[in-house]
Amino acid sequence: MTQIRDALELLTAQHEELDQLFAAVSRTRDAATFDELSDKLTIHIALEQEHLYPVIARQVSGDVMTELRAEHVAIKRLLSELVWIDVEDEEFPELFAALGDLMVGHTAWQEDQLFTDAAEMLSRDQLEALVDQFGSVAAAA
Repeated sequence: MTQIRDALELLTAQHEELDQLFAAVSRTRDAATFDELSDKLTIHIALEQEHLYPVIARQVSGDVMTELRAEHVAIKRLLSELVWIDVEDEEFPELFAALGDLMVGHTAWQEDQLFTDAAEMLSRDQLEALVDQFGSVAAAA
């Protein structure tokens, strides 16, 4: 396994893991896999909101930050609806698909634009320090 060197690599690796979990839940509608997805997505959002976004907020437009936060609110809203219904419920596929659509657009834009910009804005030391800060969020979850 490749050593994660900085925050952007870690977040990108998490995106890949979340994509795999989304695919597995879509295929199987397995409750345990959905619970794992829910937990990991919640932690991932917390990492971005509590650590990455404050570091880059002064260097990107207010509109971008507003949009990123609005997307997180929408993702958390859908996720909170999904955790209260059974994976076999007739509402689940539609809500889960909506969550997946939000996530695909959100992560694609982050990886194509935001993370590229952040890599230019932040020093290697800052990106490495964020990984240490991320550990505190994951440990608290």
